[in-house]
Amino acid sequence: MDQADFPWQPLGAVLVEEHLVAQAALERALEEQRRTGRLLGQILVRNGAVTGAALARALAKQHGVELRDADDAEVERVVDLGEPPDSTLRGGWQRPWKPLGKLLVEKGLVSERALGEALIEKSDHPDRRLGEILVERGHITGAALASALAEQHGLHVETGELGADVETVAVPVAPGQPSYKVFAISFEFGQQKRTVVYEGPNLLDAADFACEYIDRTEPDAVEIDQHAADGHETVWTYSRERAAAESSASKPLVETFGFDPARWDVRP
Repeated sequence: MDQADFPWQPLGAVLVEEHLVAQAALERALEEQRRTGRLLGQILVRNGAVTGAALARALAKQHGVELRDADDAEVERVVDLGEPPDSTLRGGWQRPWKPLGKLLVEKGLVSERALGEALIEKSDHPDRRLGEILVERGHITGAALASALAEQHGLHVETGELGADVETVAVPVAPGQPSYKVFAISFEFGQQKRTVVYEGPNLLDAADFACEYIDRTEPDAVEIDQHAADGHETVWTYSRERAAAESSASKPLVETFGFDPARWDVRP
């Protein structure tokens, strides 16, 4: 899976709803993301729209884990656009997307057995989120989870940057929150067949599942739909045919230049 295929638009909407990023800053970042293929988190931090620590906290909250000061006061979410980013960009321009579970195992933060048990519990309880389960079971701290989530989005945030003394608070799924369904799509005899292969309350979990599902099964197409009380909409699509065409089109450019100039940002 190419990192540009990740559903950045709804993730950006989450950051706006959390009052971490202004709508105008998000729109500029999304345009740069479409043009360069860079990770949205990298762009927002590089542009000074949000600090790496604030982004890591927001990502952890999406996984059902909130980091609070030890006195139980919620950490203030204030974005000072004059502050330089407090995190360094990690990786290159074409860093591939890596699902959270795989990243945690590779970094030695969670064992394969612990991850497998958490995934089984998540399968039995679709309303729960992977990060929430891992923290509740004591396999990882909230700060370590937030740091790993930042790395998943192309940033390096030390756990110390998240606060010297924080505690982890589980965030239940609020009534009325949207859910996300991943559909595997196949075409047989000119007819489209849609099969739900995943459903849960977390966009990030749904995206991780979709990316792993595509790598594992190579389906004709995949969609992620957001379902809410007022209806549903498709927030992300993948087509094997389109991906193959894009890969084929960019190959001559890579062979000529040694990189894809269509996705290279030359600005300092």
